[in-house]
Amino acid sequence: MLEPLSNLRLIQVLGAGVDHVLADTRLPKGVPIARLVDPGLTARMTEYVLLHTLALHRRLDMSARAQKDRRWDFIPPAPPERCCVGILGLGQLGLSCASALSGVGFKVIGWSRSRKEGLRFETYAGPGGLSAFRRQCDVLVLLLPLTAQTCGLVDARFLEDVQDGATLINVARGALVEDADLIAALDGGRLRHAVLDVFRQEPLPADHPFWIHPRITVTPHNSSATNPDTALDRITENIRLAMAGLRPLDLVDPGAGY
Repeated sequence: MLEPLSNLRLIQVLGAGVDHVLADTRLPKGVPIARLVDPGLTARMTEYVLLHTLALHRRLDMSARAQKDRRWDFIPPAPPERCCVGILGLGQLGLSCASALSGVGFKVIGWSRSRKEGLRFETYAGPGGLSAFRRQCDVLVLLLPLTAQTCGLVDARFLEDVQDGATLINVARGALVEDADLIAALDGGRLRHAVLDVFRQEPLPADHPFWIHPRITVTPHNSSATNPDTALDRITENIRLAMAGLRPLDLVDPGAGY
């Protein structure tokens, strides 16, 4: 659709992810691509991650299974500082989630492709830092962009290196996770539970095993969404900048994939 538009000044993506745009091999050359930084989207994503991290920390998944079996299983509540939450991806969304989680007392650590400086929590970077990072986490939160390097990142090898009983929240892209390897890790007890909001195929097919797996929570890609009321100012400002020949905000690096 975009290929014949020879006078394009800007491609403004209406969400945080840009992989669907970059997948177009016929994109017009030299046209800036901007992702959307929307305060409303960020707030809703932060709420979702905080909600499910608290639920996993308080073992609500185990309580639900006990209720189904009519078992009175007392699960002693533990303070959040005993729970290490690892955030994979320290962009706008990851940093907002880290702040909220730290605010209720969780120990937060982060991982990103390149080193982040000046943050108030421990961070790791690059392939060399990934193993030490994931071994510490009670809850792993996936907030990475989908790139050639991150596709299939959470596979059998990755999951062998997490601590027994760890949990996973994926709010990034379904293709970050190898579905069969995730199910094997849950069935084998390496992972205790997974909360999945994104999938390789959406809507998730009715016959997919995720729907009925007792250790998986499925939500229909509604962890967050662009809010026109909060996004419009950023979009119109980028249009103004592009039409004036100035550099738009939040530009994507096509080489990096985000």
